[in-house]
Amino acid sequence: MKVINELLISAIESAIKSGLDRFEAQGKTDMLSDLYLCFDEESAVLTVYDDVENRLIDVELDNLAGFSDRSYEKELAEAGKIAAENLDKAGLLNKEYILKPFSISIVDSDFIVSEELIFVDDETLKLDNNLLENLDKELNDFLKELMK
Repeated sequence: MKVINELLISAIESAIKSGLDRFEAQGKTDMLSDLYLCFDEESAVLTVYDDVENRLIDVELDNLAGFSDRSYEKELAEAGKIAAENLDKAGLLNKEYILKPFSISIVDSDFIVSEELIFVDDETLKLDNNLLENLDKELNDFLKELMK
């Protein structure tokens, strides 16, 4: 079982909530279809952007227990997925201004997506790669047995 920094998960949840609150407080009639998280390793700041790349909030992560021996990208992605799933389960991704399909992704400074944390759609279920990992082998084994 992987150990994920609980403080990091909490900080990411808080950043996403604050970003959503800031978007809502702007009082625009715009709909939100994506949130982007960008982490600056030098300053240890996580920035939340809306779907048109407007900065919503900056959160300093340097006061956390720090990243483990693994790369910060991997740990940030794992903690971010847990945080996004927690927020979805709590119903915070079902606000009136959130347009489905909705996703939260980690991006680099050029807004190139490096990791999708969550994809929410009322009509579509996106399967995780871990679930699909051995599907080809299992199907091939099944077909071989069926053809005997």
